[in-house]
Amino acid sequence: MDEKIKQLLQELGTAINESISSSEDVNRHIQRIRDEGYDLYVVLDATIGLNKQDGEEAAGEVPVPATPPREVQFRINVNDLALLRGLGIDPTRKVRSARRIEPLAQPSEETL
Repeated sequence: MDEKIKQLLQELGTAINESISSSEDVNRHIQRIRDEGYDLYVVLDATIGLNKQDGEEAAGEVPVPATPPREVQFRINVNDLALLRGLGIDPTRKVRSARRIEPLAQPSEETL
């Protein structure tokens, strides 16, 4: 993909982000949630498909992220941590590799 279309897609992503963040309706709903005592974090992801219009046969629609991929970040506050621990989830523990679980043996006809 050429640099011009990359720049145009970047500008589109910025315009979408600005239009959502400057929306009075969106901000009003966010404030209503905060008024109920919740912290709110919103992450949006957009997929944009491009097809060339100049008569060339495209191999298919290729989704192009509007913004470059980045590591997902989130914050856990004290209330989140208490809720997760209350559910038996400890987000501070290290992740272990998955264990292989052996299937249960099927009873034979002799034991029935």
